[in-house]
Amino acid sequence: MKCCDKCRPLNSARMFKNRAPILGRETVRALLREKRGCKIIESGAGCLRNSLFLLKAGFDVSVLEVAGMDARFPDNYAEFRKRGGTLLTKIGGKNRFRLAVATFVIETICDRTLRNRIIRCLCRSLDSSGCLIISVRGPSDLVTALQKGKRCSDGYLTPGYSFARSYTCKQLRRLLVRSGFRKVQFLHRKEIGSPELVHALAWRR
Repeated sequence: MKCCDKCRPLNSARMFKNRAPILGRETVRALLREKRGCKIIESGAGCLRNSLFLLKAGFDVSVLEVAGMDARFPDNYAEFRKRGGTLLTKIGGKNRFRLAVATFVIETICDRTLRNRIIRCLCRSLDSSGCLIISVRGPSDLVTALQKGKRCSDGYLTPGYSFARSYTCKQLRRLLVRSGFRKVQFLHRKEIGSPELVHALAWRR
């Protein structure tokens, strides 16, 4: 049995009351004002803290999640559907979005092929002016996994059977560019190569 076979993806999701920090950054707030009301896809939405925030702000929001996540947070998903949100099992075809959101999700996916495929699919689902809003954990935010986890793939299997790894800005840029994004903007000072939390915007063109 591979270490990844022991992972339980649902265990990576936690309950949060507030939207992810990146959505409060002024650069992102300006982007949301510019594209107010557009179609947004969020991958790995978990408890829907971002999607509900965006729905309430007037956006047309779709969510791509693993099976069973809605049962873990039933009240949030019921509110999401009531407000007109759409829950997807796959993306593709003629569906096009102006914005995509992925916060603290790709570093919880053990399977590198799946991880890369999700980022490529998000890129392809965006229209020509589309932008991905993404956050990942940096090396200094992975102390617990380093101390208590077991090596698995390119990261660690935690005691709770979730997967965790970290990204530097350089590593995240490489992943995004290889997935088809042409421009990447980090929301940190240039001299910070490995912030605790890595926040970035990536454009398809």
